Amino acid sequence: MICSYCGTEGSEENCSFCGASLNIQRPKLKEFVVLEDVEKPFNELECFHTYDLLVLLRLVRKERTKAYDLMITLKKAGERPQINQVMVNYSEDLYEPYTKRMNLVRLC
Repeated sequence: MICSYCGTEGSEENCSFCGASLNIQRPKLKEFVVLEDVEKPFNELECFHTYDLLVLLRLVRKERTKAYDLMITLKKAGERPQINQVMVNYSEDLYEPYTKRMNLVRLC
């Protein structure tokens, strides 16, 4: 068997050079990654290819930035009578899950 990490040929269960298991299949690249993939549990995200995780992290950060900008805009406009506290709370509720998901993807 050939190690999929370093390319060393070996016949044991583990690579003689890097120690990686030769029986485990490396994750394959997906055709596309969408923002909804971030809702998957940690066990499924672990099976994503590193490149797919980077793309997913970029998508989550982009949405998190949008939620942050909305939250700050509504907080600044919160003194006006047209903006009520419910809208400000809603914007904060949008921001928090994106932050948690971003941290989760970073750990995979």
